[in-house]
Amino acid sequence: MIDLNQIFTVIKKQGATGVLAIWLYYTHSDVQDLKQRLYDCYGRASSTATKQFKDTSTFAIVPKDELIEVEE
Repeated sequence: MIDLNQIFTVIKKQGATGVLAIWLYYTHSDVQDLKQRLYDCYGRASSTATKQFKDTSTFAIVPKDELIEVEE
């Protein structure tokens, strides 16, 4: 992260453009952090889902009123 003295120096030299650049930097950093946490969460969720179902067949949830018996 940028320390406070560097932030003030940029604002003094660049004015409003410096403020916008610093805002953009912090926003970008926050978005990248959020993106990484979402990828980590997705990775944990997908690995958990694959551990729950070890069978390779397909599953479906059918309400009772639409239940149809299949003849084999």
